[in-house]
Amino acid sequence: MARITLENVRKEYGDVVAVRGIDLEVSDGSFVVVVGPSGCGKSTTLRLVAGLESVTDGDVRKDGESLVGVEPKDRDVAMVFQNYALYPHMTARRNMTFGAGSATAFDDEEIERRVTDAAELLDIEDLLDRKPEALSGGERQRVALGRAIIRDPDVFLMDEPLSNLDAKLRIRMRAELAKLHEELRTTTVYVTHDQTEAMTLGDEVVVMNDGRVQQVDSPQRLYDYPANRFVAEFIGDPAMNTLDVTVEAGADGARAVHPGFRLPLPDGDGLDAAAGSGAVLGVRPEDLSLADADSGADAFEATVTVTEPLGDSLLLECRVGGDRLKTQASPRSDVGAGDTVALTPDPERLHLFDPDSGEAVYHSAGATTAPDRDGRATRSPATTPEER
Repeated sequence: MARITLENVRKEYGDVVAVRGIDLEVSDGSFVVVVGPSGCGKSTTLRLVAGLESVTDGDVRKDGESLVGVEPKDRDVAMVFQNYALYPHMTARRNMTFGAGSATAFDDEEIERRVTDAAELLDIEDLLDRKPEALSGGERQRVALGRAIIRDPDVFLMDEPLSNLDAKLRIRMRAELAKLHEELRTTTVYVTHDQTEAMTLGDEVVVMNDGRVQQVDSPQRLYDYPANRFVAEFIGDPAMNTLDVTVEAGADGARAVHPGFRLPLPDGDGLDAAAGSGAVLGVRPEDLSLADADSGADAFEATVTVTEPLGDSLLLECRVGGDRLKTQASPRSDVGAGDTVALTPDPERLHLFDPDSGEAVYHSAGATTAPDRDGRATRSPATTPEER
């Protein structure tokens, strides 16, 4: 196991900047997932740790020792690729052992023992003599994982390893990867564009966009306390609703004012600074509920434009004051397009974002910089006006 540290790491390809001076620490034995949209720099970051790409500026460290200039084979990391990277003419056993003799100090007997142990751990004992063409996608991925495991590396690096699998198999393999990490406790950095994988697998989740780290936090805290509008809209499915409002202060407290509603805002850090100015109100679809039209001042009317049955819920797309928002209702709700409904938000799940920078200025559930598990404040990385 090992601790990986990235210090002001930057990667340029000519005029293209793929990674823009990121700082990141991966604790010893942790499972950290890097998530973000295509082209955000997450895979490049992983390749910089592996040594498959060289840093333009900054430093990559393992247990405090710089890896800059160290060859990939000497970094004691094992990478699992999206396309499995198996040799088609070799058996699963041979794919797992190929190169292990030169990449490790293990003799043939030790390598064979490790193959047996890894095959048992991954439940592929009966597949070792088959070639890749005779294996399913999930079985090939297990072989690729086995190849990494037998090297007993300090760090596992995984680049979207489940993206080629069907939905049902991805769910199964997510559970297998979580179980594998619990047993091995090897430091793991896992890259994906799938937020469900990120939320279910990671001890910590790193959200990236445009080559920058937007927020690093536990999955639940990312969901409850997004550091900026990008994180708020990226994490969560369906995405968080965001609407332009004006924050007004009055004798009865602050309100978010929109052409379709005047919504009370519970007291909280950042609210005073936002009062009297424009802001972006954020509320998740699951934090809006159908209510009776006479349920109180907090309810507002919306017109249903589209219904999407999801089995366990009914997703409603509505129009309010010229804007669109989504809410979730009971799957058997008698609601259809064209109906007018009353919506009530959960007062403990409201968010305000700066309309220019996108930074979070207020969360009704607590302070904008709520303490993390170590008692420290969690903030998104600062950006300069030029970077914005």
